Amino acid sequence: MTYSGNKPILPFQEGNFPANKKNKRGHMNTYIDYSKRIKKIVAEMKKANLDIFVGTRTVSLSYVAGAFIPWRSAVVVAKDGSAGLITMLIDCERLKNESWLSNISPYAPLPGMDLMDLIVHSIKQNGAEKGRIGVELGHSPRGNTGYLFATEYELLKNALPQAKFVNALGVVDSASYIKEPGEIKLMRQAAAIADSAINCVAGSLDIGITETEIAGIGEMELRRLGSEYHWAITGSSEIASGYRATYSMNGTTQPTGKSVQLGENIIVDLHPLYQLYASDLAHNFILGKPTAQQKKLADAYLATAETIVRNFKAGNKVGDVHKAVMDKLTELGYAQFTIPSFGHGLGVFGHEWYPAIISNDEFRDVVLEENVVEVAFLAMSVPGVCGMRLECPVLVTKDGGEMLCKTPLELTVIDV
Repeated sequence: MTYSGNKPILPFQEGNFPANKKNKRGHMNTYIDYSKRIKKIVAEMKKANLDIFVGTRTVSLSYVAGAFIPWRSAVVVAKDGSAGLITMLIDCERLKNESWLSNISPYAPLPGMDLMDLIVHSIKQNGAEKGRIGVELGHSPRGNTGYLFATEYELLKNALPQAKFVNALGVVDSASYIKEPGEIKLMRQAAAIADSAINCVAGSLDIGITETEIAGIGEMELRRLGSEYHWAITGSSEIASGYRATYSMNGTTQPTGKSVQLGENIIVDLHPLYQLYASDLAHNFILGKPTAQQKKLADAYLATAETIVRNFKAGNKVGDVHKAVMDKLTELGYAQFTIPSFGHGLGVFGHEWYPAIISNDEFRDVVLEENVVEVAFLAMSVPGVCGMRLECPVLVTKDGGEMLCKTPLELTVIDV
C-alpha cells in the first residue's frame, strides 16, 4: 500500500465525532451493568469455594470499581455480593465521584491505617477471618500487574492466622474474559481513536522526522479524540525506525531522538485508553521504495498476520492457533526471525495478558469464545533488512476474527 499526499490511508471509521475545529466531544453514553459484573465474580468465587476475594491487580481494580486507579489499592468482594474499594487517601474523593462503588475507604501510611490494615479490617467485618480468602499471587514479565507482594502476603497471614489463603487469579480472569456489549462498544471506539492516530502519523512522515516527534503527533491525535491514558506496559507509545526496528526478536521500542532516513522502515505502536478500555495498534511504514528483501519480508508478514486473525475463531484452542501460525512461518521460512507469541488478551485497563497466545501449560488449552477480544501480535525481524510488528485488537467470532481497528495489515509505503 502506497501513501502519497495529504489524503489519509483510510477513513476514520468508528465513532460519531463531529468534524469541527473546536473538538468539543463528550463521552460516549455506554451502559455497563456493574451489578451483573459482581454477580459473575461471586459465581467464580463460589466455584473456588471462597468466602471473600481481595483483588490487587490493575485489571481487578478496574473491572470491579469501573474507574482509573493508579495507586496501590484493593477491591474486596464478599460472597454475598457486597463490594468495596480501599485506595490511597489522596485519590479517595476523586474515586468516590468516578467509581460506581459506594463503599470506598481511604488508606494512608500511618499506624492502623495502612492498606493491609484496612484489608484485614474489611475481612473481619465480613466475618471471613477464619474462612477461605482469595488473593492474587503470581509473577509476570509485565512490571505493573499488581500481584500481591510477598511482604503483603506475610502481613495478611500473620494478621489472620486462622484463614486459608487461596490463589484466586481465575476469579477476575474468567469473569472478564467474555466481553459485554457495552465493553465491545467502548473497545471499538478506542480502536477507532488508534486508527485516526495512525492516519495522522502517515500524513506527517518524511525524511528527518524524529521518533519522538512521530510519537507526539500520534499522541496528540489520541488525546484530541478522547484518550485518557497511554498505557505503559512497554514504554507508552512505541516508535522504532531503521536499525532500531530490526533488532532480533524486537518487541519493545520506546521512541528516541533518532531521525528517520530514506529507505528505513518505521514501526508505530500506539495504546489509547477510552473510558477505561484499551486499544493496541501497531502499523508498519517505509520511507521510499522497499528493497527486494524488504518486500519479501513484508509479504511473509502479511500472510502470517492474516493467518493469526483468521484463526481467532470461537472454539479454537490457544495451542491450535499457535500451531497454525508457526506452521505458516515455517512454510514461509521466517520462523527463526519471529517471536513465538501471537497475541494477548485485552479489555479494561490492566487486562492485557489473559490469555496470551503462547504454547505453554498456562494457556495452551484455553478455548477462544465468542465476544472475547484478543490483540493479534506478530513481531518479525531480519537484522539489517527490516522489522515489522502487528498489534491489533480482534473480536473472536464463530467465523473467525473481526479486526476492531480498520488500519490495513499490509506495509504502508511512503512516497518521498
